[in-house]
Amino acid sequence: MTLEEVRKQIDEIDQELKELLMKRLDCSYRVVEAKNAKNETAIFRADREEEILGRLGADVSEERKAGYLSVVRKIMETSRMYQYGLLYDWKEGHVIDSLLPEGVEEGGKRVRVLLTRENRPNAMSSILSMIGDYGFNMKQMTLMNEGEKEVTFELIILGDLSAEKMKKLMFQLSGECKEFKILEEGM
Repeated sequence: MTLEEVRKQIDEIDQELKELLMKRLDCSYRVVEAKNAKNETAIFRADREEEILGRLGADVSEERKAGYLSVVRKIMETSRMYQYGLLYDWKEGHVIDSLLPEGVEEGGKRVRVLLTRENRPNAMSSILSMIGDYGFNMKQMTLMNEGEKEVTFELIILGDLSAEKMKKLMFQLSGECKEFKILEEGM
């Protein structure tokens, strides 16, 4: 095959992937719709995702497994981002009010948060990816505590807490971390 023929084949596969990903997001919509009907807000389940990754990666060759599972992880992250965004919209954003400590006002250039997650592979890289996926940069990340089972970080995220995307990010972080707290806004 020539390079052009291979590129044409890749373009066709990319279109097929797009169609499949849209179908998957349709399923994600139905999942969050069912959860919302039951007034459930739990989206992230690390145990379920690990089981899925194990099952999907079981028959993939070792030389391709890490890359393949990376893509599957990203698809799951994208699905969760979509679901949290829908829940946020359906709850009319009031969910963010419970995350704001007294005295924190919106309208700054940075948001400082403290979060604790399970100490497992990709625990923090998914947080960093999430911040970027919402369109924000991070100024600083400080390891506050690292235990065998949990890890706690303080993050300074560049962005305004009054922006809807930032509120959705805070909502998702609060749902995906064992502990989550907005410490300061503005700075």
